[in-house]
Amino acid sequence: MSRDADERVNSLVKGLEVLKAFGRHHQPMNITEVASETGLTPASARRMLLTLTGLGYVEREGKRFRVGPKVLDLGYSYMASTPLWQIVQPAIERLSESLKVSTSVAVLDGCEIVFTVRANTRHVSSVLVSTGTRQPAHVTSMGRVLLAFLTPEQLDATLSLAKFERYTEKSLTDEAKLRLILKEVRLQNYAIVDSEWEAGLKAVAVPLRNKRGDVVAAMNAAVYHSPLDTSYLKENVLPAMFEAAAQIRVNLPN
Repeated sequence: MSRDADERVNSLVKGLEVLKAFGRHHQPMNITEVASETGLTPASARRMLLTLTGLGYVEREGKRFRVGPKVLDLGYSYMASTPLWQIVQPAIERLSESLKVSTSVAVLDGCEIVFTVRANTRHVSSVLVSTGTRQPAHVTSMGRVLLAFLTPEQLDATLSLAKFERYTEKSLTDEAKLRLILKEVRLQNYAIVDSEWEAGLKAVAVPLRNKRGDVVAAMNAAVYHSPLDTSYLKENVLPAMFEAAAQIRVNLPN
């Protein structure tokens, strides 16, 4: 076991697991439900809930608990501490307005993407997407971009966490085929996905790089149940996305 693992505070780990459980459950939970969601004993779950309630991160409603608005402070700390997001937001809003598409930026966490900023058009998806929304990386355009630029060791570790479920009839469920697609994505510097996560959702994504050239996020443009096909995204939308990504990189601090 590493020294870092020896020095971690397990109670903090448990507390964060409790907060994450509310994101999966989407409604107030009692102590038994929290224990079931997190794998904690009911006694441990109770202590975590009471501690988080005292700190303001969880609110109590009789025997049930729900996340409190103070949790937003944690997300704000991440967004405020990273200059990238302040530069990205106006850039994707301009892109969304000019191309009449929905645009988003996401980062990789495990084998999921996490949406960080978003600019929406009138196109409506059946899947609610907002800051903090998670989606499986292997069936999304931004996910494939982020996976493609991992080191071989990082990719192996990440794909070991993937659940190759069939979300639509077009969903990719074969890891070997995914690896071949990721090689192509790395060479061409973009990914296009059609109806693999949600039927009727077409999206193209490009990497966002820092001044050193490291891929730090991915940006996409998406259309929902549109007569536009993927060739339109490639020929008409992709060039503007490359231009926006280059401008974002230029504006990042050293």
